[in-house]
Amino acid sequence: MNWKTYLVMYFRTDGEYSIADVSEKVEELGFESALGPTDFIYDWKDKEPTKEDLFKLGDKLIETLKDSKVTFNLDTHN
Repeated sequence: MNWKTYLVMYFRTDGEYSIADVSEKVEELGFESALGPTDFIYDWKDKEPTKEDLFKLGDKLIETLKDSKVTFNLDTHN
């Protein structure tokens, strides 16, 4: 079973970017959009991510979403 990181985002109405713009930026990081209780999924393929891998992914999201006023939650498991 592959390890996956599930991303849920919360948008504010006073954010600088549209939902479509944010989605595009997140997909450029390797996330795939999803329907259901999670917005995006990052598939680690055959790799078991380390804590450092997860921190790097989170840091990339923070940098990508800077000024968007989007809050997010990450959940990683296999």
